[in-house]
Amino acid sequence: MTTSRRLLAAVHDVTPAHEDRLARIFALLDRLGMTHCALFVVPNWHGEWPLGEHPAFVEELRRRQASGAEIFLHGLRHDEVGQQRSVWQQLRVAGRTASSAEFMFLPPEEAGARIDRGLELFEACGLEPIGFVPPAWLHGPGLDGVLRERSLRITESFWNVWDVVSGVSVRAPALSWSTHRQWRSDATALIAEARKGIERGRELVRVAIHPPDVEAPVVARSVERTLGRLLEERAVVGYREVLDDRETGSGKREA
Repeated sequence: MTTSRRLLAAVHDVTPAHEDRLARIFALLDRLGMTHCALFVVPNWHGEWPLGEHPAFVEELRRRQASGAEIFLHGLRHDEVGQQRSVWQQLRVAGRTASSAEFMFLPPEEAGARIDRGLELFEACGLEPIGFVPPAWLHGPGLDGVLRERSLRITESFWNVWDVVSGVSVRAPALSWSTHRQWRSDATALIAEARKGIERGRELVRVAIHPPDVEAPVVARSVERTLGRLLEERAVVGYREVLDDRETGSGKREA
């Protein structure tokens, strides 16, 4: 294995609403030895799945956290219930999400209130997040400042991972799949295959796995094949390690 080349992986939308799908993802990761893959946890999926009401699921998250999985707060509800998009806002998210831009259009005060509620639910469950990633990677105004105030150091977009305290940023476009339509499943599986050659020389590759990925056969095969291939030539690393190494190696903070 060429350990100078690394793999950063995260499971998105971790909620008891997807428990069966997540069990299949966790089984795959365990089989591949990726036991400390990051978990992006939603405290109350769509306002109907509060973590505290699902103790067995929470215990599994705590077990994985104790084994080295990095926990991220991933929104509060992950949906936009109670919000209304303007026409301009609709255009801004066209093709990027159907109804999961929970934090993109919130003012900082409301974003902070939602994050505080999520942190309260996490604390009650014994979960210790190292950062926050908004649903669909869609950041709203002033979100970095909100995160700094709450010591949620790490966040990411589709294109980058960064530390909101130090300002260090690492470019690593996410490799992810879509299952909304068959043609999109086929297309994203082809893209994953094409990126094999494109990213062979890249130091860091980032993979994002979503619960529906295991239910579309073409995507499920692509995820397993992609992870297996990457693990042949890369070492799995965590978010903190990636950012700490970049800050130490650069000798200065990067915007």
